[in-house]
Amino acid sequence: MARRHLNGDGRRARIGIVVPSVNTVMEPWAQRIVPDGVGIFAARMFIPPATTPEAFIEMDRNEGKAAIRQLSSVFPDAIAYGCTASSIVQGLAYDAHLRAEISRDHHTPSTTAAHAIVTAAKTLGATTVSIVSPYTREVDEAEHRYFASAGLKVVGGACLGITDGFALAEPEPDALFELGQRGFDSGAEALIMTCLNTRSHTVIARLEDRLGKPVITSTQATLWHALRLAGIDDRIAGYGVLLERH
Repeated sequence: MARRHLNGDGRRARIGIVVPSVNTVMEPWAQRIVPDGVGIFAARMFIPPATTPEAFIEMDRNEGKAAIRQLSSVFPDAIAYGCTASSIVQGLAYDAHLRAEISRDHHTPSTTAAHAIVTAAKTLGATTVSIVSPYTREVDEAEHRYFASAGLKVVGGACLGITDGFALAEPEPDALFELGQRGFDSGAEALIMTCLNTRSHTVIARLEDRLGKPVITSTQATLWHALRLAGIDDRIAGYGVLLERH
């Protein structure tokens, strides 16, 4: 679709991001840091507070397609499904089907948070990773299984055990920095920090400096992959080597 607003937001690209309704992190952060001329357009999927596998699955089934359809009406250049947990609790085949369905039905390149993380790890040449998250132990363990099934060797990890979806945004940068250090194994080639409703991007540079290894977060990787799918290759400083060099 040709650019319709030559001097307005989105004149270079429009990025659509679908997020759970409790997410207060991804949309404002992405809008602040995208390059000039790139517009971020979000749609929300209602989800109850509990961060259980059943809640994520119900959200997908009842809300996901409607949210994607809303976004399609602004003719985005890429659509990102912004819920890491919904993919990890349903598996690789589900994630691949979701991406294919979006691309087919709306003629738009698509990614998911989980797929963006795997793509980022491959781009950085990282095959052995440590994974930390704000999730419950149940979801965190599913996450480790998911990324292992995607071909990554998982060594080390930690989680915060947060059970309320809105509260996933509450951990302060110091707590996230400590989480990253605690869960990182010296044998890992990168640290993955998941959840798009966690302010993980605030500690990427700090953790990379301390660990000496790349840090991949759900927020950073999802935005990075969506921008690249939309043909935007600007480097963005301050949020790790992924956005700065790739």
